[in-house]
Amino acid sequence: MIAKGECDMNTKFRRLFTVFTAALLLLAAAFGPVGAKEADAAAFVDYKIEINKRTNKLYLYKNGSVVKVYPVATGRTSSLTPEGTFPIVVKIVKPGWKGIPGGHPNNPLGERWNGLSVRGDNGRTYGIHGTNDPSSIGKHASSGCVRMHNNHVIELYNTIHEGTAVWIHSGTSNNKWRGDSRVGLKPASGQVKITADNVNARTGPSTGSFVITQLRKGTVLPLIGTSGDWYQVLLSNGRKAFVHKPLASTNTGSAPNTGSPSFSSASGQVVISVNRANVRQQPSLSSKVLYVANKGTKFTLTGDSKEWFRVRLSNGSTAYLHHSVAQKAGSGNSSFTPASGKVAISVNRANVRQQPSLSSKVLYVATKGTTFTLTGDSKEWFRVRLSNGSTAYLHHSVARKK
Repeated sequence: MIAKGECDMNTKFRRLFTVFTAALLLLAAAFGPVGAKEADAAAFVDYKIEINKRTNKLYLYKNGSVVKVYPVATGRTSSLTPEGTFPIVVKIVKPGWKGIPGGHPNNPLGERWNGLSVRGDNGRTYGIHGTNDPSSIGKHASSGCVRMHNNHVIELYNTIHEGTAVWIHSGTSNNKWRGDSRVGLKPASGQVKITADNVNARTGPSTGSFVITQLRKGTVLPLIGTSGDWYQVLLSNGRKAFVHKPLASTNTGSAPNTGSPSFSSASGQVVISVNRANVRQQPSLSSKVLYVANKGTKFTLTGDSKEWFRVRLSNGSTAYLHHSVAQKAGSGNSSFTPASGKVAISVNRANVRQQPSLSSKVLYVATKGTTFTLTGDSKEWFRVRLSNGSTAYLHHSVARKK
């Protein structure tokens, strides 16, 4: 949770937002997502965002290349703005705040809200938004959100789509997007068939996104993309919408709520890497929680996908763990390739972690320039040897090879 401030959209914004949402739902039903651009469904444009907290710069990528760089403001302390890769799940024109209507000069959220889903939330806590304090841009000034000049956030809002992946870090920027490739909207083709009654078609890939319309069981729609646990479909009126995978199936006849088509066989064990983790009935963040497992609990691994582990419980039944709450036993060594040499901390302060996970225990904080002996490398992490001979991990965003 962030400090209660201009980005706490969960409670302080709720009363005004309820009225605002009702109006938006009516508008969305008639015209589609507010502010969304009309586009040819077949012409997929891959937008991604990088936010560097150290330099307070936002980089907009289009099909792999930087097309815009904007100054921003981030958290007053390094812990306030979360680091990682998160999808944009909700977009709002002139958001209200603490009883202050949208568009009012005293409203600190400015002209637009691009809400991020951080660890599965609904996009109302952290966001990229405008500001009524333009002098704060370029500084560490917020309670956790990312502020932009109003004209810049309007331009960004009108460009990106729901599902856009946002990579936030405090390392170096080299015009290459190095976030988690599993996050974000991916193009797809085929058909989606609705398998439940009165399924909500939403503006974004989240239950916190606005409802455009409801779809009847048996409705078949063109599949144009996927984002995590969501299908992006083309409605009969030409609008794009998102449908939750457990409530639909693809034209292959497979049932996404089982996760079977996307899982490869795996063996060994996985271990819970956060304090408390939901063990779910299906591979979906909206699936039923069977129970909550504590950090260190181990499970027998039977399958792996881009986002989920499939595990066997002690009673023989199958369950699912999201990659963000668990890792393969053995410190994730299977994903590391041997490496040698040195790595150096490239940011002012970096967490040295016990395991290769942003939720893992922080052993200590290292300062810029501190060097470590490198023993392994993965897509996101360096494995290093400490002075006492023990193993630790550094995220790529905070260190570089010497």
